[in-house]
Amino acid sequence: MTTARSRSWRQLILWLVLPVVLLLSVGLWQRYQNGVVAALRETGRQYLRERRDDLAEAAFERCLQRFPEDAELILLWAQAVISGRGRTAQEAAELALGRLQQIPDTSTFAAEARMREGRLGLLVLLRPEFAESRLKKSLELGPPTLDANYLLWKLCDLTERFGEAEPWFWAAYSLTPEDQQLARLREWYTSQFSPQSANAELDRLLGFLEPDRFSDDTVTLARLAAFRSNEPDSALARAAEASFMIHLRDREPAIALLRDQWQRPGGASNDFLMSTLIDVLLETGRLDEAQVIFERWPAGSSFRWLRTAGRMQQIVYQQDAEAVELFDRALPVWPGPIDWSMLHFKAQSLAKLGRREESEAVRLRAREIELLMELPVHQELRQALADLQRPENLRKMANFYRKIGREREASEWDRHRERLF
Repeated sequence: MTTARSRSWRQLILWLVLPVVLLLSVGLWQRYQNGVVAALRETGRQYLRERRDDLAEAAFERCLQRFPEDAELILLWAQAVISGRGRTAQEAAELALGRLQQIPDTSTFAAEARMREGRLGLLVLLRPEFAESRLKKSLELGPPTLDANYLLWKLCDLTERFGEAEPWFWAAYSLTPEDQQLARLREWYTSQFSPQSANAELDRLLGFLEPDRFSDDTVTLARLAAFRSNEPDSALARAAEASFMIHLRDREPAIALLRDQWQRPGGASNDFLMSTLIDVLLETGRLDEAQVIFERWPAGSSFRWLRTAGRMQQIVYQQDAEAVELFDRALPVWPGPIDWSMLHFKAQSLAKLGRREESEAVRLRAREIELLMELPVHQELRQALADLQRPENLRKMANFYRKIGREREASEWDRHRERLF
């Protein structure tokens, strides 16, 4: 009986101790595994610093087998994949993108992940609409970064929306180190007044422009055609290509590109698409079609909507007072201050309303702005931009911006000029 009782006690103790031993064993194993992963993570970082990207990728891949949802590990792995040499750029980007998208928006690394998705989408996969959505999401999720704002600025330039880049430029400018801001101001001038030159370096990076060539219309068309090919259902890609075709006076193919797109889901709310289509229809005398499409376009406050709505009131509805009001709302919004053609439109409506003195004043201002857009003026400015260490050159830039009514840029050029003394 005593023996049976002793056996029972031993069994009870065993049952009590065994779970504890098992828990300790599991805990020790997990600590060991975590130590291995931590060591591998640091090894992978070292490989990245040494540009041994394949080894870094393998190290991070082993870590991710243990912790597949570790956002920082995913970012490190994606960096190794993109830097590696064993895949094409497109293959590496698609692979990295697949895992970056596994990082949820709730992660502390989400803003960085979305920014990297946007960069890959634009600079490797040539998908501007996808890239724009990812970059904007990055800014929504986290504090503003120079990378995200700069890429959004450049994305506007690459898709023929130069006038929409201003918010991203100023955000990028404010995050730029002081000693680099002069170069950024120069880049902003080129972005708005010499866009093909501004895009040349990116076009070389994207493979559309050879190192020893200057940019031209064929380069721009090739880039825009590639955007549409990679995002065939994108309203942005279609509108960008059509906008440049219109610039080249190739109107009919541009209209064909846009006609179908505006009726697709979301098309009628895309200001770039709608303004591009309606403007070219007005330009070619298709007023009835322009009216039908305009009346499906939700009213807004963007420069594109205000300008196009003013033209509709002036040409189609014959309501010049309403046209003047809309032009007045559009003119302060960039690029309104340099849109001399809109000033002419306003002068025409003022003249029809019998406001002759106002019309003449607006017409004179339109002529003044038009002259400031001519080649000799900008040749002198480009010469000034070649040497940013001469105060006189910075003064020329400030004076130009004041003449077109842009005090913010003028003040920045003046501030940097004063720093040279």
